[in-house]
Amino acid sequence: MKHPDVMLRNFKKTDEEMLQQAEVKLASFNEHKGRFTELFPNLADPFADDWALTIVNARAQLPDYASVAVQSGETSLLQALMDQGRTLYQSVLLYAQIAFPKNAALLKLLGQPQYNAARDSQLKLPGLMRAAYSVASKPENKAGLLASGMKETDIELLDTLAQRILDQNLAQEKARKNRSVDSGQRIQAMNAVYEKMSLVCQCSKLVFQDNAVLYSLFLIDGGSSTVAAPEAKKPTPVSG
Repeated sequence: MKHPDVMLRNFKKTDEEMLQQAEVKLASFNEHKGRFTELFPNLADPFADDWALTIVNARAQLPDYASVAVQSGETSLLQALMDQGRTLYQSVLLYAQIAFPKNAALLKLLGQPQYNAARDSQLKLPGLMRAAYSVASKPENKAGLLASGMKETDIELLDTLAQRILDQNLAQEKARKNRSVDSGQRIQAMNAVYEKMSLVCQCSKLVFQDNAVLYSLFLIDGGSSTVAAPEAKKPTPVSG
């Protein structure tokens, strides 16, 4: 199955620079609209209003850094929970070694051999913590752990913290997907502005071919357009 194409900006300037340029050229277009529509009827109303609305819509899009900040916040929270989970799990192993010295079988049941492979996995570590909780909460094991100094709340925390890690991992994945969606929508909105501006600038080459001053008002930079100018309106033949 073919993957969808990655959406890219059609310009090289920053979004803000491109929007400022579009606003300036829209004002110039409105000032000389009659010259444009004389040759290009497609640029007649409501083209200018539509162009203005695309600018408004583009400015309403959240900046990229806002989505990055949300994702970063979710990732930081997940890492904090992972650190807490690793510390808690290691404390269970320590109390087990104190309560049941030389009991390798119990450490194996608690998952000690799998720890190194699971410690950095947001899915494996919670599974290991829940397995340890199942073993540690058995009456015969729980009594020994409590006698060695482990708190009952920490034994229960193995299960609840494991679920919090899983939930936060889902929150992080959701933030990643939302960032991708937000970025795509922003790029699409920016490209819509740029395409209209680029279209007008393409048409201006013919409209102002004999006026260098006005021609210069519609020079565009910061990226090359793929928008072709519409065919100019042909003059009506004069019958003799």
